[in-house]
Amino acid sequence: FVMNAGGKLVRQEVVVRTTGEGADFTLRGINLLAGDTHTDVTMVLDHAVPHTASTEVIRNVVTGRARGVFQGRINVHQHAQKTNAKMACNTLLLSDDGEFSTKPELEIFADDVVCGHGATVTEIDHSHLFYLMARGIDEKSARGLLVKAFVAEVIEELDDEAIVEALETRLDGWFAAHG
Repeated sequence: FVMNAGGKLVRQEVVVRTTGEGADFTLRGINLLAGDTHTDVTMVLDHAVPHTASTEVIRNVVTGRARGVFQGRINVHQHAQKTNAKMACNTLLLSDDGEFSTKPELEIFADDVVCGHGATVTEIDHSHLFYLMARGIDEKSARGLLVKAFVAEVIEELDDEAIVEALETRLDGWFAAHG
C-alpha cells in the first residue's frame, strides 16, 4: 500500500518484476493532492515468467491548483504465458484548477494472457451530491462522503483493521483541511 498526502513535490516509482511462477502482486494506493503540490507516480510491472498475476488500483483526489501525473506500464515477456495483470488509475478532481494526467500502457509479447488497464479523471457527480443534500446532509459533509466512497475500494481491501482506521482518519483530516 502506498499513500501520498503531502509534500510540495513528490515522485514515487514502483518497479516490480515477477521472477517466480505463481507470483501474485497487489498494490493499492491513494494520492491526496492539494494546494500547489505536484505528484508524479511511475509504476512498472514486469511479468517475466508464466503463471503470474498483478493487480494495481490507484485513487487520486486533487484539489486547489495541485498537479499530478501517473505513468503505468505492464510488460509481459514472450514466455510469460498465463499472466493475469490489471491496472487502474482513477482520479477525482475537486477544483477547476487542479490537473491530473494519466498514461497507462500495455506491452505484451505473450499470446495467452488476461491483461487490462484503465484510467479515468472525473469530478463529483452532481446528482449524487444533490441526493445526499436532499436528505439533510450539508454540502461539505456530502462531498466528504463522496470522496470517502471514491477511495473506499482501495482501503477496504486491506486486512488490518487498525491500518484501515488510521487511513480513514488521515483521509477525514485531509478532507477537513482541503475539501
